[in-house]
Amino acid sequence: MRLSVVFVFLMLAAPVSFAKTLGTVKKPAMPMAMADGEMHVVAPTIPWAQAKTAWQSSRKTGERHGSDAVMFPGKKVVITVIANAPHHPDMSFEAGGLTNPTLCVSQGAHVTLRLINMDYGPGMAHGLVITSASPPYPLQIGRHPPAMLARIGALAPRSSIHLRDAHYAKATVHFVARRAGTYYYVCPIPGHALAFHMYGRLIVTPSPSRMPPRC
Repeated sequence: MRLSVVFVFLMLAAPVSFAKTLGTVKKPAMPMAMADGEMHVVAPTIPWAQAKTAWQSSRKTGERHGSDAVMFPGKKVVITVIANAPHHPDMSFEAGGLTNPTLCVSQGAHVTLRLINMDYGPGMAHGLVITSASPPYPLQIGRHPPAMLARIGALAPRSSIHLRDAHYAKATVHFVARRAGTYYYVCPIPGHALAFHMYGRLIVTPSPSRMPPRC
């Protein structure tokens, strides 16, 4: 029993995860705790076939505006965000085939936001909150940051180092983009936004005819 406790402690406290994904060494693992207590971690739920389908279909959604922005027009939109997708930089989000892009939706849109964690390794849980708080972020952004539009808690890393053998954690949240303005989608795991800039912008546009330059 004592050996098991020591092993778990060493896994969480290790300065660098010894797990490798796509041939790269993971960045330092951060202890998985929120500002106001321990967080629930959602375990892997779907097999590779479903995760792959969701990932590939997400790359075709939205309308790209330049090299770093994706517009999701309409009053009902579905946005799939992948945490640490294959072939993308470590500790990043992918949406619409881009890394940490600016996402744009119209004011009043009913948004279905889905997050899938495809990362692997100790401490590589990821979540997502949408908030008006702008970077730089503190070590812990907390469960309820300013003007929070949506929140997805921590999703555990995939179950195997091998993509095709793994199961993946996913979660979905729905919200209405009632107020126009600039928001940010941010990984709330301590240190992920601070040290690795794991976040991107979400712009709620007043109307399609008044889209900002980035969208």
